[in-house]
Amino acid sequence: MARKHKGPIRALAKNEYALLLEGSDKEALIGLLDQLRDSLMSGSTDENLKRLFPTAYHQDPKHDEEYQRLMRDDLLASRLQSLGVATSVLARESVDNMTVLTSQELDEFARSINNLRLVLGTMLDIDESDIDVDLDEDDPNDQRLALYGYLGWLLDWAVTAQLDEYS
Repeated sequence: MARKHKGPIRALAKNEYALLLEGSDKEALIGLLDQLRDSLMSGSTDENLKRLFPTAYHQDPKHDEEYQRLMRDDLLASRLQSLGVATSVLARESVDNMTVLTSQELDEFARSINNLRLVLGTMLDIDESDIDVDLDEDDPNDQRLALYGYLGWLLDWAVTAQLDEYS
């Protein structure tokens, strides 16, 4: 069911969407995407990136090592492609904070937002069963939790906009 109010992403026409974000939000997201790109490009096996390169064979480390050897470069290329598209969309000129993007650009943008959220969720030790995350002003991770919620909200609107096009 389509939402009654407008969010930061909405369908305009077939294969065309509006991204409505303040310039400061766009700049912050570009900075986060750049940090993720740098982490991916460093060749690091950083534990915080583990959800971007998931284990395929939990019971068989040898098979999983082979899978990672064969698939990691493809996964990395896909992640970097999405980051490049998302960054270019966010850096694009906008009119009244509205940027028009294609369905493919929205798809790549959503993937990048999801990848950021996966990394942040790993850092915060949030798993799939943590549906609601409560903010606590005394928690030193409060800003990260707020960012995690914001990324989830943005991702939700991206998916909703794509579904609205077909309803």
